[in-house]
Amino acid sequence: MPDPNGNSLGYWHLHLPFSQEYIASIKTQNWIRRKVIQLLIDRVNVLIQLKTKDQSDFRIYSVIYLPNLFDSQLVLIPDNKFFEGFFDRNTVGQKWIPLDINRDIIEEWKLELPTGLMVKGYKEIIIDEDYSYQGEIWFIGELE
Repeated sequence: MPDPNGNSLGYWHLHLPFSQEYIASIKTQNWIRRKVIQLLIDRVNVLIQLKTKDQSDFRIYSVIYLPNLFDSQLVLIPDNKFFEGFFDRNTVGQKWIPLDINRDIIEEWKLELPTGLMVKGYKEIIIDEDYSYQGEIWFIGELE
């Protein structure tokens, strides 16, 4: 089990271990992207199963960015306090708008969701002086 306190961030995270050019390429087929998303979900489930009694407060989840799948990651935080206000993003520079209740990444991508995992999806809008971005951000795992 990774140590969430092993760095100054106070949590552990792991980005996808492959080339951004590969996953973003128009030549990369969607079945490969689907497989990557499913592997992230499956790894969340494995890490949850590995938790010991002393790690029961750990929260493990995946963050899936679409269309920029390369930015996706696995995250392990030490406790629920991290989530206090975490999903409330409504500033000039960053907004997370809950996606329509009828949207479902699991159904849309034909994924398998292990029992007990939660899903939350947001439209993410980032606006900075030199940068703007709009996409989706999906959280899958222990979210409460």
